[in-house]
Amino acid sequence: MELLQLLYGTNIIRIEDKIKSIAKEYVGALDDFNYTTLNFKETPVEQIIEEAQTLPFLADRKVIVVEEAILFTAQKSGTSVTHNIDLLIDYLKNKSDDTLIIFTVLSEKLDKRKKVTKLITERGTLIEINEMNESELTNYVRSVFDQNGLEIPTEALNMLLEKTSYKYEAVHNEVTKLVLYAEGNITTEDIEEVVSVSLEQNVFLLTDFILKNEKQKAVRLARELILQKEEPMKLLHLVIGQFRLLYQVKILNGEGYQEDNIARALKVHPYRVKLALRHTRKYPLDSLLKKMIVCRDIDYKFKSSYLDRNALFELFILEI
Repeated sequence: MELLQLLYGTNIIRIEDKIKSIAKEYVGALDDFNYTTLNFKETPVEQIIEEAQTLPFLADRKVIVVEEAILFTAQKSGTSVTHNIDLLIDYLKNKSDDTLIIFTVLSEKLDKRKKVTKLITERGTLIEINEMNESELTNYVRSVFDQNGLEIPTEALNMLLEKTSYKYEAVHNEVTKLVLYAEGNITTEDIEEVVSVSLEQNVFLLTDFILKNEKQKAVRLARELILQKEEPMKLLHLVIGQFRLLYQVKILNGEGYQEDNIARALKVHPYRVKLALRHTRKYPLDSLLKKMIVCRDIDYKFKSSYLDRNALFELFILEI
């Protein structure tokens, strides 16, 4: 195993899972004697090197995780800690200890022009970790259930992924609940009973009701969300964002962009684009534009009116 690892990407939960997996592979069971976490924004380079070169206590090997390692990106430090990057480069070039160092940073890209990034690329292992796509999530869910002696038919699996908006963190949490709850096969009834509907999925349903002119259903769902302590202003902005996405997807699709290309261009999850494409085929561009104008007007009322915001949000649903 390479003793220098850099994990980067946008999914913090998957990054944390990967850290534990790599660390356990190297030292076995993790404890305070063989596993240390440092934060690059708070810890000087000298201290990181000293920790790496200190022999493990009551253990044969040790792991150091250096979080928020923005030195590998173009991000500004945003910290009062002064780092001697040249000293770190010198240490990494001549590293002779047996400490496994795992650097992590939440970033889509690395700055490959930097010496330190070039060095860890040459001497270590780089692992990019982002959101799973639909195929990866499907394999992940089936794998977890299989390990626990459970099976899930395709219909139930699709329902699970839709209710969690194809987000790894939500899927992970709900799968954990289902493993504890179910016996034998996972059914659609189990999914209905156990799996929580994500806010994103509820906003999609709310937008769907609005577009279908099913105002009573939309108002009922809005009231349920407000009872769940969701702020009307937040809900309004999420619905506005959904209409904006529909408008953008409609334009890009009309220009010949495919689903994956649209997701990359707009920097949104492919699942959101998939759902948006279902809607945009039904509604002309000018209809979506008119709804966005109503959104703009009601947003102004929210910010300038003293009226009850719950009532304003219901008024928005009835007007749009």
